Amino acid sequence: MTALEEKLARYKAPSSNTEQEKQERAERMVRKAVESWDGFDGIGIRFLPKGSYKNNTNVRADSDVDIAVIHKGFNYFDDEALRPADKIVRQPLTGKRYEGAAFREELEKAMRAAYGSNCDTSGSTAIEIAENGGRVKADVVPSFGHRKYYYDAMGRVQYFEGTTTRRMNGEWVINYPEQQYTNGVDKNVNRTGRRYKQMVRILKRIENDLVAAGEIEALPSYFMECLVYCTPDGHFNHGGATPLTDDITHVIRHIWNQTKPGGSATDWREPNGIKPLFGPAQKWSMEDAHELTLKAWQNLGLDN
Repeated sequence: MTALEEKLARYKAPSSNTEQEKQERAERMVRKAVESWDGFDGIGIRFLPKGSYKNNTNVRADSDVDIAVIHKGFNYFDDEALRPADKIVRQPLTGKRYEGAAFREELEKAMRAAYGSNCDTSGSTAIEIAENGGRVKADVVPSFGHRKYYYDAMGRVQYFEGTTTRRMNGEWVINYPEQQYTNGVDKNVNRTGRRYKQMVRILKRIENDLVAAGEIEALPSYFMECLVYCTPDGHFNHGGATPLTDDITHVIRHIWNQTKPGGSATDWREPNGIKPLFGPAQKWSMEDAHELTLKAWQNLGLDN
């Protein structure tokens, strides 16, 4: 086995068993804090683990937990694609509502009551619960259901089911974590011999190395997952003496080539299959992906 193959074998590893136990403990503690809060009496609450934690793409020593706490009382929606006659009629709401910012305010009260000074509410999106010896850091995201309506090929009204979160600046962010999870499992288990998530972890570890060396600015962890997901299945699951090296070589080369000006990456979508990967609303750009993969190629010595 080559030195690079040995390195990649380490980099592909998920969170350790100890880290996984701490992740699960953090999730249980968040659930308990919400369920025991009197302010939510009579309010339907749903918990949705998401992000790298749920999708099993966490890397070792970088194992935060993301949990959406979803108000089940009502959905926000986007029906802009529908004709006037098909527009959605909002039904009157009764009882406790906690719309928008009010839900976050109540969730902050619940978290502060449970965690005191370990609760940081200054973030723009998530409420952060600090790590300690028994749990990893948890990002608690106050959320609502969201439906994006459209017409299918037969002209029938359909919708994508997602979640939406109101940031502190009033901006709403829409995500589709359940579609992300389903599509990721399919690509990993059924289409790439479980190499997909290994390559995600490897690229995340390489990005961490590049940031630590001052080669690039830090990028969101989810971005690496998106880039690897958009790599066709045929680039995974090599055999031979250096299968991980061959896989990551193909993945990096594909991303680099397709993020050139005019490349196919302009049409890529996130792993949920719904949101465009690149655009003005995203925290990243095609240029970021191009630079990341160039630096990753050099870092691994693939051009030697």
